[in-house]
Amino acid sequence: MDVEAKRAEGLELQLKRLASEIERLRERERDIDETRRAMLYILEDLNESNTGIARAKAEWESTFDSIADPIFIHDRDFHVTRCNRAYMECAGLSFKEIIGRVYHEVFPVMKGPFKVCMNCGEWEASVKDKKEEEEEEEVAVPSVNKTFKVRSYPLKAGGSMNSLFIHIMEDITESKKAEEKIGSEMELNRRLLMIADATAQTTDIEGLLEHVVECVGRVMACDVCLAYTIDYRTGKLRPRRASGLARDKVPFFRVESLDVNIPSIEKAFNKREPVLERLSSGRPSTGGEDSRGPAGPPFEWVEGGEACVMIPLMGRENPLGVLACLYAQETGRFSGGITERDRQVIRGISSQVSTAIEEARLFKDSIDKTMELSRKVETIQAMHEIDVGILSMIEPDEILETAVRMTGKVIPCDRATIALVDEEKKGFNYAAGFGIEGIKKGSFIDFRDTNTTDMLKTRRPQFIANLRELKDPPHLEKMLMEEGFLSHLRVPVVIKGEVAGILSVGAKRQAAYAPEDLSIIEKLASQIGVALENSRLVEDLEGLFIGVVRTLSAAIDAKSPWTSGHSDRVTKIALSIGQGLGFTAGELKTIELAGLLHDIGKLATYEAILDKPGKLTPEESRVMRLHPKKGAEILAPIKQMKEVVPAIRHHHEAYDGTGYPDGLKGDAIPLMARILAVADTVDAMGADRPYRKGKSMADIVNELHRCRGTQFDPDIVDVFVGSVACATA
Repeated sequence: MDVEAKRAEGLELQLKRLASEIERLRERERDIDETRRAMLYILEDLNESNTGIARAKAEWESTFDSIADPIFIHDRDFHVTRCNRAYMECAGLSFKEIIGRVYHEVFPVMKGPFKVCMNCGEWEASVKDKKEEEEEEEVAVPSVNKTFKVRSYPLKAGGSMNSLFIHIMEDITESKKAEEKIGSEMELNRRLLMIADATAQTTDIEGLLEHVVECVGRVMACDVCLAYTIDYRTGKLRPRRASGLARDKVPFFRVESLDVNIPSIEKAFNKREPVLERLSSGRPSTGGEDSRGPAGPPFEWVEGGEACVMIPLMGRENPLGVLACLYAQETGRFSGGITERDRQVIRGISSQVSTAIEEARLFKDSIDKTMELSRKVETIQAMHEIDVGILSMIEPDEILETAVRMTGKVIPCDRATIALVDEEKKGFNYAAGFGIEGIKKGSFIDFRDTNTTDMLKTRRPQFIANLRELKDPPHLEKMLMEEGFLSHLRVPVVIKGEVAGILSVGAKRQAAYAPEDLSIIEKLASQIGVALENSRLVEDLEGLFIGVVRTLSAAIDAKSPWTSGHSDRVTKIALSIGQGLGFTAGELKTIELAGLLHDIGKLATYEAILDKPGKLTPEESRVMRLHPKKGAEILAPIKQMKEVVPAIRHHHEAYDGTGYPDGLKGDAIPLMARILAVADTVDAMGADRPYRKGKSMADIVNELHRCRGTQFDPDIVDVFVGSVACATA
């Protein structure tokens, strides 16, 4: 029973499925009928539009063929399926010869397809989800001497990707040439601006030409650019800077100056225009712009080459130099000569560079003249200082030391010395100088030990540019070489027609001195000679003056036999005290004169009073006390005795104010008068008199101590006692 029931259920299920399938088939039949009816309608419409489609197709093909740029379509295997008339013309083939062939074997002929076609599958995958795709690349086609920009598109239909690709080859030859021309003009302008900038900002000729040869080489598109400037001393064109020159050729360039009479250069200077020279075997011809053939300088060291353009650099009046542009390879650039455009560019370069070089030269000349003028002014000032300095000095040692130090300021030197001639000893005494270690000041140099001796006879300056060139040099010159000195300049110091000394300057470099240095050192030697002569005259006058004073002093002491030698002894004591007090040389001379003349007033005193053996009466004492005042009155009219008069007038004043003639006290008494007071008393106490015997030094010292602070200045007493103690020790 159960089995029957299950079988019944299965049959019922199958019947239901069958009924469902029958219904589905009926619906499918209805759809097919509707589709059939629609197709009939479409066929009717197609029949009506066949004529329009044919007309549209003809219009499309006409438009396709009329496009000026080559267009072609290829399949996935790169076979051409369609192309326009422009493509056929560029390829030089008919439609039948192109269709079906691999495009890169037809036109343009390449090793392979365009880059965008190398993997069509990847290309399709990369663009299927994009609304519009365009790939492009540039292709140069030498066979037609053109450049194309190729745009590539995949062909789409009904939203799906077909296996066709269209390529539009846009002819960009002219635009490319225009672009290159614009780029070339921009580069040219940039280089010209660089030259203009360099010429505007650079005042150094070397730095200027370094920029110029680099930029001109680029502007002129030459292989080598050489710059030369005229050396007006030699009249030659001196090599300055080079660009593009091989390293092994640089030495040839550096040492090869050019002659301004070389035809191409002379022609460029005369016409003030660039000159083109054809090169043969690397050397310029001499037959003019259009000639060829063998030639000589200026560039015989340049191997190979086609042409050379000489660009003149002209100043306002004279040539300044040339720029030589060398074309080392056969490029045909100047096959038709220099174009007008090249001439215009070259004129602009020449004008800018010439102006800059002339301004740089003028600037350098102005700097040189300023420096020269400054040095001359400095030299004149220094010479004036030397003149004032040494001519105002009296002591020869001071004159020589000052002069030699000043010499080092006006003449560049590593040493400067003055040696005085000693005819008796037959040699030189090194008097003053600096820079020499092997000789000490005051050293004696024998005439035989130096070649300076010749100057004593000739009285001519001596210049040695290089001591090493001396054969068998004397001892002094050999010592100078050992200390590193290589050149020196020596001039004689002449006094009254005789060579009194030698002024010498030396340097540790060769040929260190110029004619102007000789002129300066000769003037210095002349000034030194005048100063030394003045010093000798002053010394002679001072000697004469002191001699007169000593004679007068002796005459004073001679008035009394008991005072013979008194003034001389007082002077020696006063000088000893002055030295103890640290007096200068001038102050010692003043105290010396004061000591010798301190009793000059006794010339107005009667001999009877001076020689009286007994005690003086009050009246006689009054007359005797007048001699300091009388002495001051005698010397007052003498200008040179201005500093001596106070010491003579007050040498009998007492430190406590009880002295005469004015009763001065303490520091109110002139210092030299206080010194003379001690010196005069010491000698008076130690000398024999008609009325007493001279005291011993010990008694004198005791008496000085007793009167210290009353009659005598305590400090003066202490200095004298100290000098006595030193002398005793």
